[in-house]
Amino acid sequence: MPHIDFGGSSLKGIDCSSFVQKIYRIFDITLPRNARQQSKVGISIAREKLTEGDLIFFHTNRSLGHVGIYIGNNEFVHASSRNKVVRIDSLDTPIIKKDFSAPYG
Repeated sequence: MPHIDFGGSSLKGIDCSSFVQKIYRIFDITLPRNARQQSKVGISIAREKLTEGDLIFFHTNRSLGHVGIYIGNNEFVHASSRNKVVRIDSLDTPIIKKDFSAPYG
């Protein structure tokens, strides 16, 4: 597997918001570059109302510092800076549950 550096917008250095931006671009949806700006595009919804494709945001070391895409079954895909890979995680994982913010549809 190739080494990936985070904080950028190329395939060798992609961060969470750039990952989301590139995935949505495939579907002709234009999103801003960072998680905070992306959170202002949609509307906040209750966690119980999440559907596939909704953006979910997390408070990390800064407010709304991380974003992922909900894929159903209480899981989401994201570019993880912690593990330096694009991965699928459960919203019930303790560290993720702690940082979870309101989802956006």
